[in-house]
Amino acid sequence: MEATFISTHTWNPERIRALAIYCSDGRWGRAFDEFCHESLLIPRYDRFAVPGGPLWLVVRDISLTIPHSAARDQLQFLVKVHQLDRIVLFGHEGCAYYTHLLGPAPDICLAAQHDDLRLAAKTLIGWFPTIAVEAWMARRTGDRVAFHSLPLH
Repeated sequence: MEATFISTHTWNPERIRALAIYCSDGRWGRAFDEFCHESLLIPRYDRFAVPGGPLWLVVRDISLTIPHSAARDQLQFLVKVHQLDRIVLFGHEGCAYYTHLLGPAPDICLAAQHDDLRLAAKTLIGWFPTIAVEAWMARRTGDRVAFHSLPLH
């Protein structure tokens, strides 16, 4: 079978041992990549991108029971097989999944996201006590995306 496209990037088999968990909303993906590459100095990383991102680690609503269990199974696999030692959590303003669960009030959603990012980090630390966990909130600033560190304590 003939290839349709050949990447200009060369294959690099080295694992970086880092994972980013974020919302699957594609409008934010390039900013997440740039931030991980340029600011956090993670040149490549595993991705766990699902609606609501870190919300899957928190049982905020009964509808999240199955995603929570699935996330735990998948993350246990990645931690073991990819030998992860760092997990970066991202929330973003205006997340449609939060609006779906909590309604359209931006202040309520933003406060809930901050709480949930902290709870998701605590959950990960409980599951994987030797792994470094950090949390960031992405917010629009005009036509750019700004990242804000979220203290976990």
